Amino acid sequence: MSTFARRSMLMTPGNRLERMLKAASLGADALVFDLEDSVPPEQKPAARSTVARALQQAADAGKELCVRVNSLGSGHGLADLQAIPWHLADSIMIPKVESAEELLRFEHALGECNGLEGRNGPIEFVVMLETPRGIFNALAITDATERTTALFFGSGDYTSAMNARPLPDVLQYPRSVVCAAAGARGIQAIDAAYFLKVKDADATREDAVQARQFGFAGKVVFHPAQIDVVNEVFTPTADEIREASLIVDAYEAARAKGLGTLVVEGHFVAIDLVLPARRRLELARRLNLIPGNPV
Repeated sequence: MSTFARRSMLMTPGNRLERMLKAASLGADALVFDLEDSVPPEQKPAARSTVARALQQAADAGKELCVRVNSLGSGHGLADLQAIPWHLADSIMIPKVESAEELLRFEHALGECNGLEGRNGPIEFVVMLETPRGIFNALAITDATERTTALFFGSGDYTSAMNARPLPDVLQYPRSVVCAAAGARGIQAIDAAYFLKVKDADATREDAVQARQFGFAGKVVFHPAQIDVVNEVFTPTADEIREASLIVDAYEAARAKGLGTLVVEGHFVAIDLVLPARRRLELARRLNLIPGNPV
């Protein structure tokens, strides 16, 4: 279970220091400094140093600091692991994972690097499932290491491999698989950025609402205009918080009387509704919407 809310994860090119520092002033929950797709191969060595500087300068931003590295198979991943001061990062986004064995090799390679020295706790993995093979192996990948606290569905590479378009009907199956695998481990599912019309607030909202209905906890975003919209969609409303609190309190009172089910405001309540209610309250506490510390 992650200690971070990930309603919005803002992806920023790792070769653009000014953009990474600007991102730190925006409202995204997490900053993702990218060394993969947004950085041309010839610029990757310089980008590693730039990301290291950004991690240092954004340390007090009060946000999750995540670095998307290149895969080990790309020929750039090992250099990424060796160059980044991982004691300054909270998480690593790992692209195009297709098997549990691949993820374990990555974890072993990370353990061989000196950059982990000085950390207060384990670094978290945000594992990207972006290919048909990765989707089919989702559960095994999710179970491979305790470092994995989120699965990210990359619709762009997935639909490219399928020779398909990133439309809701096309994405229904992989979105369901990613959320089911994340649910099996009790970790977060993060949906792909909406990249068809990044400045269209209504289109971004519609896409985010669809993702939340599947069970995603948040989305990666590419443009600052998407941040507030996505945060709004994935933030529990006052009515949702009230309902969740009512369900949990009533269920606990019923259990104290030896009852396992009850009716709350006309709705039948059992344990399957209590668990999502507790997660909603935990997120609300993490976002300081209600008092108390996150569990």
